[in-house]
Parts: sequence; C-alpha cells; structure tokens
Amino acid sequence: MESHEARIGTSVGVLGGSKRTGKGRAGMVVRTYGHPDHLAVDVRFDDGSVELYWYHELRTMEPTQTSR
Repeated sequence: MESHEARIGTSVGVLGGSKRTGKGRAGMVVRTYGHPDHLAVDVRFDDGSVELYWYHELRTMEPTQTSR
C-alpha cells in the first residue's frame, strides 16, 4: 500500500512480512496519523479490535461485491 492510499474506509490486509501480529487479517482503516507521505493508521478488524500499523505493513483489498 502507498501512503496516499491509506484513507478512512479503505479495506486493508496485513502483509506477511510485518513484524507485527495479525498476518493475513483484513480490516478497515478507521483513523490516520502523521505526515501524508508516511502515515500510521488504525485498522478495525471484524472482531472489533483496533490496531495501529504503518501504511507499508498493509495492502489494499478489493471490495467484495455482493450479488443481487
């Protein structure tokens, strides 16, 4: 993920190379911190937990489409 992609409401996944826990988890950006070129973001996961990550520890996820 690039820093400019880290916007509130963006669906993200935790990258495997991260030294943090949560590898493979998916969530949504709920808050951003810092300079626009080097953001930290709060990610809310399905279980309601929120964790802080650097933008480069995440990847953007394609929004899931629902059939009608």
